[in-house]
Amino acid sequence: MPPDVLQQLIGKNGNELWKKGHGIDDTPVVPYSERKSISTEDTFAQDSIDIQGIRSILSGMVEKLCYQLRAEKWLVSVVVVKFRYSNFDTETKQYRIPYTSADHTLLRYVLELFKKVYTRCMRIRLVGVKFTRLVHGCHQMDLFEDTEELISLYQTMDTIKNRFGASSVGRASGLLK
Repeated sequence: MPPDVLQQLIGKNGNELWKKGHGIDDTPVVPYSERKSISTEDTFAQDSIDIQGIRSILSGMVEKLCYQLRAEKWLVSVVVVKFRYSNFDTETKQYRIPYTSADHTLLRYVLELFKKVYTRCMRIRLVGVKFTRLVHGCHQMDLFEDTEELISLYQTMDTIKNRFGASSVGRASGLLK
């Protein structure tokens, strides 16, 4: 059937239906790709040796990434810490962990990795945190580590962040920058 006849019978959508029926579609093809990781890093304006300040920055990074994980309903099983010394040597270290999206659990592993990897007493130029091996799901409470109050705290903080913005509430340890 010619497109103009179809348009007379069906109306203004007749031409579009004719195109689709003949395999004509001008919309761009967007291939589906599953997210494989989530990360953030920070390059300092001046190289730093302030370990407490760097730990604070890592804490803020973990909190930001965990909020994003929970918002997008991801769980993570690999934690990676990256940092670059002032001489541009780059160190990375990773842990394989049980699937989680809890701030306190991931922060513990990130700080532990940083402690293991930062062995030289040199200035640091860049720090980064990356979570990989993502799967869809919601946080499963750890029977021995998580409490109802802690899970409720995360849910309340996420609600506040959803309403007032991602930087509206957070850990005090993550505020120093």
